[in-house]
Amino acid sequence: MRADFDLGENGSVFPTRGGARFGAGRKPPGYEKPAVAVDFDVAKARKEAALADMHELNFKVKSGEYVARAAVQDASATLLASLSQSLRSIPDNLERKFHLSPDIAEQIEAVINASLSDLSEGLAMFTDETVG
Repeated sequence: MRADFDLGENGSVFPTRGGARFGAGRKPPGYEKPAVAVDFDVAKARKEAALADMHELNFKVKSGEYVARAAVQDASATLLASLSQSLRSIPDNLERKFHLSPDIAEQIEAVINASLSDLSEGLAMFTDETVG
């Protein structure tokens, strides 16, 4: 029969094959992680933070807290086109309903057009597009 342990000079036991050895796998005193490992840890933390942000954004979109920019732009454009059309019809409606003179209707139309132009210029600031 073969022994799997040897006895040392002071009576300590050492395994001859396999098994755990005292101090195996431990880092020596004063050991520091190499810079590459530290950079990897930083990159991994950044990735985890980005994934958490992405999941939070997806949750807010699905819960209706955030709305897609394109949907807001489309709804706003439709609403503003309808408003503009309604405002531009005011001079003709007033002219017919109250028997206004064409000169007064044109002055009302000019005021409405100036207001719509100001509104258009103000909205252009939101889109970074020039009004033409």
